Amino acid sequence: MAHFFKKSGIAENRIENSGRWPVRLTNFQLIDDYEFPATNFPEIFFVQEGHFLHETAAGTQAVREGVAMMVNPGQRHTVKQPSDVVLTRLRFLPEWLTREYEIIIRSPDLLSLFFDQSWFRYPRDENLHVFTTRGDGAARIRDELAYLGGLLREKRHLEPVARVSVLKLMMLLADEHRRFWRGVSEIEILPEAAHALDEIEGCILRAEAFDPAALPRGGFERRAVAKAFGELTGMEMTDYALRRRVFHAAFRLLTTREEPRRISKALGWPTTGEFSKQFEAVFDIPPAVYREKFGLPVEKTGE
Repeated sequence: MAHFFKKSGIAENRIENSGRWPVRLTNFQLIDDYEFPATNFPEIFFVQEGHFLHETAAGTQAVREGVAMMVNPGQRHTVKQPSDVVLTRLRFLPEWLTREYEIIIRSPDLLSLFFDQSWFRYPRDENLHVFTTRGDGAARIRDELAYLGGLLREKRHLEPVARVSVLKLMMLLADEHRRFWRGVSEIEILPEAAHALDEIEGCILRAEAFDPAALPRGGFERRAVAKAFGELTGMEMTDYALRRRVFHAAFRLLTTREEPRRISKALGWPTTGEFSKQFEAVFDIPPAVYREKFGLPVEKTGE
């Protein structure tokens, strides 16, 4: 039984929204076909009730209660011939979970399902994942969605508890995805690549410039580290380090009211101008516009 809609006949599709960026949850009760257009945000779907035909660029498949879908940006898909469908969608900003690095990078299934397209921009053939969850796994996912929905309705979207809830939900889904594919992971994080990732993360947190030539060897050959890193991410280490530094800045823009110059200095940029330039290269908008669209609401001052 879905937590969101009362059982009653409806004459048209119903949609209920809760939350605001960086995490938004929408519940759909569908009796007619419904198209989900391509967006710039990753989206998680979970079928609470019913069944339908799911149409994508790759074809059409039957989908039923308990199915989960991870849709990466740029993917259009359509619900066809819905029968008593209750569907939950979760949209999130990957940069909002930047501080959860240790958990994500040590969980290959979590990384490959939800973050590799944003962290690495690694090209993959499969950008829309559809998989079935088990009965007990589906129950845990439903419960976490209900809990998160309550937090968002209470406007607690920027509290740490909301971030933890989203991460827990992702881990439950990643575990079900792993079981569905019998333990086969899409990516393998070799020790050499993990070493480079950890060193880059530490460098950023210390507000230091990253120089691949100065990367500690950690017992590995430099050539092996560069090869493993490139195969995992599809990026040069310097490009990844820049992107990762920008993600840390985005997290601060989302969750604090720090001035850009303070964020720039705290994360090791030589100038605020350079910070703004690199930020816009990653997110296509300046830091101020990003904060206005996704960050904390502007505080109203008294007259």
